[in-house]
Amino acid sequence: MRIRPEVFDDRAAVYALTHAAFAGIDPMVEPEEVGLLQNLFNCEQYDSRFSIVALDDTAVIGHVIATWGEVEGEALLGLGPLAVAPEYQHRGVGSILMQEIHDKAEEERVSGIVLLGAPAYYRRFGYGPAQAQGIIPTQSMWGEHFMVRVFDEARLPRGTFHYAKPFRSDR
Repeated sequence: MRIRPEVFDDRAAVYALTHAAFAGIDPMVEPEEVGLLQNLFNCEQYDSRFSIVALDDTAVIGHVIATWGEVEGEALLGLGPLAVAPEYQHRGVGSILMQEIHDKAEEERVSGIVLLGAPAYYRRFGYGPAQAQGIIPTQSMWGEHFMVRVFDEARLPRGTFHYAKPFRSDR
């Protein structure tokens, strides 16, 4: 397996694997994550440094993206979606992608990354309740699912976090 930054030519494969990873009961219905990705790739908050693919030989088998959001005017990354092709799930691909995006965030001196996800899954990557760090979700119902991985607590902004525009209903 190889890990590298996503490039434009990867996008069709990224959409296909995201569709497969998030497909519900009816595989003919496009999961909302595919449209979200299309919009994230085209928004001003997209940063190619934080869009990473995993490849098995030449096939894209996993992808993770983080885009810039903000807390009280300060930039902070928001992670998601993370997708792994179904036939490669439970084989460490997602964990490797998470480690890679964390390494890149630390290299770029990012203070933290927030996400909305399953606490049982993301705790193992160092994520904890965002509100305990003073980062407030725009939707109170997110509760414990709104999490943060802190890289530099002294620089971590406090206040309400706003995801990149494609995530928001006010776009």
